[in-house]
Amino acid sequence: MEDMERIFGLSRALGGTDRVLGRLVLASMVLFIAVMTGLAGSTGSLHMRLIELCLLFISMLVALHIHFKSPQALLPYALTMWVFSPEIRRFLDWSFRSYTETSLISLIPYTVSLVMLIPVIPNIKHLDRRIGLVIKLIGAALVYGFAIGFWRYGLSSVFDLLNYVVPFLVLVYVHLTGFSRKTHDQWLRSFSCLAVLVAAYGIYQYMVLPPWDHFWMTNAEMNSIGIAEPQRFRLFSLLNSPGPAGVFLAVALAVMVVQKKWRVFGYAGILLVAFALLLTLVRVGWIACAVMIMAYFFRSKMKNRLQLLILAAILLLAYQFILPVLPGSSQVVSRLDTFSALEDDHSFNERLLFSKHIFTTVLSNPVGMGLGSSGLGAKLTQNDTALIAFDNGYLNIFYTFGVFFGTVIIIFILYLLVSLFKSSKLEKLYTPLSFSIVCVIIFLMMASNVLRGLSGFVLLLLLALSFTYVDKPSDQKNNGRSNIAYRIPRRFNN
Repeated sequence: MEDMERIFGLSRALGGTDRVLGRLVLASMVLFIAVMTGLAGSTGSLHMRLIELCLLFISMLVALHIHFKSPQALLPYALTMWVFSPEIRRFLDWSFRSYTETSLISLIPYTVSLVMLIPVIPNIKHLDRRIGLVIKLIGAALVYGFAIGFWRYGLSSVFDLLNYVVPFLVLVYVHLTGFSRKTHDQWLRSFSCLAVLVAAYGIYQYMVLPPWDHFWMTNAEMNSIGIAEPQRFRLFSLLNSPGPAGVFLAVALAVMVVQKKWRVFGYAGILLVAFALLLTLVRVGWIACAVMIMAYFFRSKMKNRLQLLILAAILLLAYQFILPVLPGSSQVVSRLDTFSALEDDHSFNERLLFSKHIFTTVLSNPVGMGLGSSGLGAKLTQNDTALIAFDNGYLNIFYTFGVFFGTVIIIFILYLLVSLFKSSKLEKLYTPLSFSIVCVIIFLMMASNVLRGLSGFVLLLLLALSFTYVDKPSDQKNNGRSNIAYRIPRRFNN
């Protein structure tokens, strides 16, 4: 342990208490990895599992090194791991010609993200009162859901718990560390850069379909995304499926559109991301992008509104004259046509039937099913009673946490909407962005639970940016630094 401290600079960067906390976090991570390794390692080849374990440890050690040497890069690194880990897993499966339902690679984003606990734990008492109240309410809901879920589903509830904890950890981390506006702008440009990479690879994937992606499509039996042939499936790029890819690209495209300084590769990057988003054929992603842009438009400066109108005109012209000559345009147009006849759309009708069934289940069991009852965590224990796919986020909340805590979470979302609407009258850059994120969350929750996993990580990261500044108006006179920055060690104020 002491050797690791010297490697990562803990002895110089931390005092006595912080060093103990760093050791505890590191030990907890090792214990967590050991338990999950035993669970996931019960299937699959030993050689493949050893490679996965090495990648897991290396990614965690890199995260620790970044945290202590260049902490402003930790969030972009964690987001990169969220984006690339599904593709790394597919490549490994293809290399060993062995498809597995569970993989240690899936744990990489969580172990990397949990490094954020190191600065959060000793400074948790400095949370703003409003954020503290929100975290207490969400924490109570998670403890309740975990207690029920662990009793019913075992370790799958642990994985599901992490899916919720990590996004809310991001919210607390951004609020407490008090990085400057310059750093926040760098984070947003990193997000845009990742989106361009996801879009570029996704378009290549759609045109060629690399063998590792073909292997995954064939063995995962994802019939809903199309046929495993070039240009005959819905783009999913580096991510798990078209749904997460659509949400990721939609939010990134909106961020790139609303502010010039947050985009990369200019208008070419915007058009690339927009085309990839269309190829996902995720309708809620298309609408979410429009909702986010309009919400930002509604609360931003007049200058930004004029720029948005010009950019919207450019995108409409591109859709009218460029899209028809691009590959996959017929599928996009066919998908758009379904908006005019939703009553005949198979996917829409399936969602309605599913929602009616789950609504009846919630009424018959108001205490909730607990964490691990739905989502990817169910794959760990392969429980037959759990629902991996859940096509309604609001019902998923009530199904998991029960009527009482489900209502608490919905009230939390509405509280954020009202609070940010009021705050956006004073601050016209980050607060309108966070306000638009809450609007998107309210919309997307009608299709899936976006408060967990990668979507939760991205949405709550963007939501958290405003809370560093809206608490005290004098922040705007402080060269972009938060007034809470003095509470955090100097190395965080970049």
